[in-house]
Amino acid sequence: MNALLEIRGLGFAWPGQAPLFAHLNASLTPGLALLTGDEQRGKTTLLRLLAAEIRPQAGTMQLTGQDIGDQLAGLRPDMTRPDLDTVVVADWLRTQVPEGPARDRLDEHIDGLSLGEHLHKGFYMLSAGGRRKVGLAAAMALQPPLTLLDQPFAALDLASIRYISDWLREQSLATDRLVLLADYEAPANLAIAQRIDLG
Repeated sequence: MNALLEIRGLGFAWPGQAPLFAHLNASLTPGLALLTGDEQRGKTTLLRLLAAEIRPQAGTMQLTGQDIGDQLAGLRPDMTRPDLDTVVVADWLRTQVPEGPARDRLDEHIDGLSLGEHLHKGFYMLSAGGRRKVGLAAAMALQPPLTLLDQPFAALDLASIRYISDWLREQSLATDRLVLLADYEAPANLAIAQRIDLG
């Protein structure tokens, strides 16, 4: 199977700090992949680079053969943004997920993650786990070519962890998209063949 995501010679350092990585190379096929590394090794930074939120100092990143940049990037749901506090959950989901099959999938994920009772609330009323579940529901419904998940199980209840684990197992069989999951180690209940290890 051909690579969906190609990273070649990638280098990045925050101003005044040592490089997080230099000459990073990876080639990932569709399905599920794991990004691991200890604290401060650059997991979240790499996800931000792949989401085109920041730019590398060296190297290239390609998704389906095209450079990752302003027009093409991975989807990284960041639900910690303070500008979301006054936004109503249902309104935000409507702006993120278009009508059609994606909206149908969203309804399934709202049920699967027990979000129905929270749709009328502002984000400020949700726990960290609740906010995370809203972002995950949107990302899971959209099914973009590249979904970037940073510690997706953090602050979640057991039922939601099971639901997301089942969804991730399904994604491991995908032939047209990649889910890159960043965490300190592989989740115990998931078999993930592809890996980027930042040390």
